[in-house]
Amino acid sequence: MRFRVARQGQQERPGFSLIEMMIVMTLLAILATMAIPKSRTSRYRADAAALLARTLLQQAQRNAITRQSNVIISIDTTYSRIRIVEDNNSNDTLDVTDRVSFRRLEEGARFATPPMGRVGGGAATAPILGSALRTVSGLPGVIFRRDGSASTDLELYVTMRLGVADEYRALLVAPATGRVDIYKWTGTTWARSTQ
Repeated sequence: MRFRVARQGQQERPGFSLIEMMIVMTLLAILATMAIPKSRTSRYRADAAALLARTLLQQAQRNAITRQSNVIISIDTTYSRIRIVEDNNSNDTLDVTDRVSFRRLEEGARFATPPMGRVGGGAATAPILGSALRTVSGLPGVIFRRDGSASTDLELYVTMRLGVADEYRALLVAPATGRVDIYKWTGTTWARSTQ
């Protein structure tokens, strides 16, 4: 703190210099950024990645019903993206006449095997699981039929950071209805998300 030298007849006025104020503001800003936990941001981003994947699966199911042709969803774990194939002739293969599109997950999100195990119990061996997954052009996945059903059950695991348990999200597809549910790891168990 600096003091001004008082002239005759003036009182001394204590005050802070501009540099001192800037130093205090900088220190407060640093402390504030350290106080905000980064894990919250990662959890929100994991939620966004799971919501995107669910939206893509639901759109594929609706397209299959609306267009009355199968839609093949394949999971590319290497590039963290989903391949959507509008199978116009419903032959469950990728033809040159089929419309193909890819959609990446949110930035930094990836498909990963959860270390805490599967939603239904048991050890998870891969980020994409199912009793009868279909492999189309080298990528595993599921086929949505014209009636909205799925060709098999599907478990899909998404995370932002490997090894951080509370950032894992699971997507489960029911084969009979094609319904997609999201589950979050709570620290002790998988809980169905209300989103």
